[in-house]
Amino acid sequence: MKPTAYLLTNCPFSFKFLLFISEARLIDRFEIVRCEPDSAELAQIKEKLSAATGKKPTFPTVEIEPNVYKSDSDALVAHYAELNQIDPQSLPAFSFYMKGIFPQLAEKH
Repeated sequence: MKPTAYLLTNCPFSFKFLLFISEARLIDRFEIVRCEPDSAELAQIKEKLSAATGKKPTFPTVEIEPNVYKSDSDALVAHYAELNQIDPQSLPAFSFYMKGIFPQLAEKH
């Protein structure tokens, strides 16, 4: 099974995870569900995630195995970094984002 990643397009945390899996060359191992903030589908996706996790949905959320969901961008990066023996700080664009604009975006979000 390919993990399914639910990413909200205007979310700096979703972008952080997407940047990590892209730069780590893991993106092809994921089914990406792009969630648009103003779409009618977003409500349905939130309902699905809420029912599956038993809590208010957050982004990114990844179905890491059938019926097992993990949220929190830091936890997801750590999970896939460890699983694939990748040091996230060795990824230039990811490190640049984390040390640069991400803290400002996270504060506003």
